Parts: sequence; C-alpha cells; structure tokens
Amino acid sequence: MKRIKHGIPALLLVAVTALAQDYDALIQQSLKQRNAGDFAAAEQTLRQAYAIPPDKSEASYLLGMVMAFQQRFDEALEMIDSGLAEHPDSVDLQLARARVLSFQGVYQEANTIVDQVLMWNPNNIEALNLSGRIALYQQRPAVARERFNAVLALAATDLEALIGLYDSHASVGDRDEAAPFLGRAAQVAPDHIDVLSRQNPEQYSPQPRNQITTGISRSTIDRAGFADWTDRFFEYRHLSPDGNQQYLRIEHDNRFGTQDTLYEAGASFRQQSRLPLEVAVGVSPDDEFLPGYYGRVQASTPLTDGSGGYGTVILNAGYQFSSYANGNTNRVQLGLDYYLPGIDAWLSPKAGMVRDQNGDDTFAWSIGANWQVRGPTRIGASYSDAPETENLLTIDTTVVSYYLRQDLGSRWVLFLNYTRLDRELAYIRKLYDLTLQHRY
Repeated sequence: MKRIKHGIPALLLVAVTALAQDYDALIQQSLKQRNAGDFAAAEQTLRQAYAIPPDKSEASYLLGMVMAFQQRFDEALEMIDSGLAEHPDSVDLQLARARVLSFQGVYQEANTIVDQVLMWNPNNIEALNLSGRIALYQQRPAVARERFNAVLALAATDLEALIGLYDSHASVGDRDEAAPFLGRAAQVAPDHIDVLSRQNPEQYSPQPRNQITTGISRSTIDRAGFADWTDRFFEYRHLSPDGNQQYLRIEHDNRFGTQDTLYEAGASFRQQSRLPLEVAVGVSPDDEFLPGYYGRVQASTPLTDGSGGYGTVILNAGYQFSSYANGNTNRVQLGLDYYLPGIDAWLSPKAGMVRDQNGDDTFAWSIGANWQVRGPTRIGASYSDAPETENLLTIDTTVVSYYLRQDLGSRWVLFLNYTRLDRELAYIRKLYDLTLQHRY
C-alpha cells in the first residue's frame, strides 16, 4: 500500500508533464498555422490547447487574435474579455483588446490602452508596434514611422516593425523607400503571411475580393402634383489587394411620373501612390430626367502626414461633365479631408463651381463631419449649398444630410441616410435611403 501511495503523485506528475508538452506543441503548431495565414486551422488547434491548462490567459490571447484576423471581432473581444476577467493585469490581453478595437476603427479607445502600457513600460515592443499601426489607420504615417523605428532600435529584426515601415512608406507612394523594409522582413520570415501578402497580394491577401451593394431610396415632395419618388440600385465591385477597385452600377429611378435607368462603370487606381485616381462614366439611354451621359474624374494627395501633433490633411479634387437633354453642366470641386488628432473623427470641407445648362456659373460649397462612435458604428452629417439638377432644371439647393453606418458582423454593412433638399423657389424634398453591403 505504501508503494502505491508514493506512486500516485508520480503518476500525476507524469500526466501533468504530458499535458504541458501537449499544450506547448499545440501552441507552436497554431503559431505556424497563423503565420502561414491558415487562421481557421490555427483556431481549431488553439481550441484544443485552450482546454488543457487552468491558466487560460495565453490561449485566450492567441485565440482572440486568430478570431480577429478572420474579422469576427465580437467573438474575439468576448474571448479576450473572458481572459481579462481572470487576469486583469495581463498586458498581453490588454494589448490584444486594443488591437481588436483598432481593427474595428475604435482608435481612441485602443490608443488609451496602448498609452497606459507605454506609461508603465516605454520599451514594450508590442505596444510600440500597435501604436504605430493605429497611427497608420488614422492616416498619420509620420507618427507610425517614429513608433516602428523605436521598435527597431530595441529589436533590429522585429517583423511587425519592418512590415509597418514598409506599409507607412507605401501608403504615401514612397515605393523606393518602402522596398528595403520588405526585403529585410523577407529575410527574417520569408514564409510569414505578412511578407507573402505584400510580395504577392493577389495570391496571399486574405481580404475579400468582391463587394455587392444594393439599396432603395424613397423621396417625398411638399408640392402638389409631384408623386413620391422611388430609386433603386445594384452595384458590384471587384476589390484588388492593392486598394484598386473596378465597379458596375445599375440604377432604376421612378420620378416625375416617368422612369430612367442609369448604367455606370468606374475604377480607382494608383491607390498606393501619392496621387490616387478615380474615374467613372455613366449613360442613361432614355435620359428623361437623368443625364444622357456623363464622365467624372477625382484625385487626391496628402498635404500633411500627421506629424508634429497635427492631424493628417488630404487634398482632393474632382470634375464632372454631364450631358442632359436640354444642355450640359460642368462641376469642379476642391476639398480637404482633415483627420482630427486624438479622436476617431474627420472633417470634409469642399468648395467649387457649377456651370449650368444656360452657361451660368455658381459658387458651391459643403462641409461634412464623420465620427467612428464605436467599432461597428459610424455616424455623419453634412451641409451643402450648391446648384443641383432635378427634372432637367439646375437650381440652387441647400442640402442637409445625416447617415448611420452599422457593421453587421464581419461581411455585412447597413447604411441608413436621411436628406432634406430645399430647392430655391421650387420645393422641399425629403429623402430616405436604406442600403445593404456585402463583401465576400
């Protein structure tokens, strides 16, 4: 009996050691799968590992991040929060939460967590890298470079910092400056998904390649004899890993007791350059009230890079020519997108000129404001005073608009919009939009 009593602890020790070995092996396997970009397999492996140790902090961290990489942000936060409930002082879990929030666009809250960690430990590499990545999301590449360079001063071969420096230069079109950092990253981890997805984005990028958007608009008019309007549209976009897009759009409008169908095609290109461009052409065969054809071109370029405590400013310009049944209109516009430092919001003032069908020129201006309230929720408002063409008449119009954008999971987005248009000496039109978008 005595020999048996001494044997029980030994058996337990053997069992515990075996479980620990199994756990370590599963963690290493999951890391290889994650780094190769096989997030679904990594998640399955981590779920096996999660069941083994009583301390779930490491597995919660890794599992939450793998869920986030698959854009299942709510599940990721639930997993990370469950780990934080047992280990509230875990820096890894706190930074994991901040990273998921940054994926969702909640930069201010994410930055607060990162700043607290850096206050405790200014040399925390994970926090410095995440601070740089958030700066990139906030359109502040200069600040991002500062953070990533601080990491390389501590760890010269840190993969995330090297990738971050590549991205920060590439985001403003500095390809020659960006390339050496990707080369160094490839030397560190040639088979890592972050390297492969930048070397060959068409093959390795995990981002969705297709987007379908459909919507319906309903308008009411406060003038007798004007029936309510109903507009519907369907749009398909192909999303390239380099940020370029190509799209086709069909719009069917029922207005003024008649109908028009509009066909539009467009593309954005040079999106990873200092001068990204967008072009679009449209045609309406019947042109009862829509333009028979039109063309539009838009360009933008950064004016500031977010350094020195100032937000990033992007200059954009656009021109549109439209041919209506009773003449042509021309619109030219200059605008700014100003990303406010420290908060998840940006302003968009614009000004321009409109030449109507009679050749008269009118000044036009607008101001917009956008705020990322939470990860899945964005709201915005705008006001404009500009000539608008309806029923072939171009009349000075003031427009007030409000919108809500709500992410429904990782692939679906819902848009709600209300607009009031006051057409001078004509009528007031109230517009209600419902739009649903799906990426796959």
